Amino acid sequence: MKKILLTCFEPFGGETINPSAEAMKNIIPPFGCELIKLQLPVLWEGAEKLLFDAIDDFSPDSVLMTGQAGGTSAIRIERVAINLCGAIKDEAGLYPGGSARPTELPAREGAPAAYFSTYDARKILDALKKENIPAGYSYSAGTYICNYIMFSALDRLASTESDVPAGFIHLPYADGQKSGSPSMGIDMMSRAIEIILAQMI
Repeated sequence: MKKILLTCFEPFGGETINPSAEAMKNIIPPFGCELIKLQLPVLWEGAEKLLFDAIDDFSPDSVLMTGQAGGTSAIRIERVAINLCGAIKDEAGLYPGGSARPTELPAREGAPAAYFSTYDARKILDALKKENIPAGYSYSAGTYICNYIMFSALDRLASTESDVPAGFIHLPYADGQKSGSPSMGIDMMSRAIEIILAQMI
């Protein structure tokens, strides 16, 4: 049985929900697959260890990471993660490296400047569009913890010469989450994730 690691994030920035966590609740894995669900904290210190522990413990056959990004009503298929943690406070009020002062750091010292996602982005986009789910490519996952986790996972898998397909998708705000902002229904997000997972096995 193939194993899929699916991650999401807890709410952050004063929000009461994170659509990535809400969408993950009702996911039905592809036939014949075991789905391992992992919710990560929005913390510079701690999120990476939980991710690595899951990769090491379960040896997944594919890894899909999800998070929230406002400003769009479409699924963002992230193509690139960069080796940079921006000077942005996490939910503990700390900057990268656990600093109390604004600090920018590499996600991984000595690692490449960037990694491309290793899932088949074209196949994923085509599958979503076939089901009339708004989606598109994104070439910047930002410099916050979504990018950090995406970079860390790709670096970890590359270091073991793994051929496991891995990548990150950003989900819009959920309907009703933020007044006046573009959004998508949770059910559609869940369906989108199921479609993406089916393309990764």
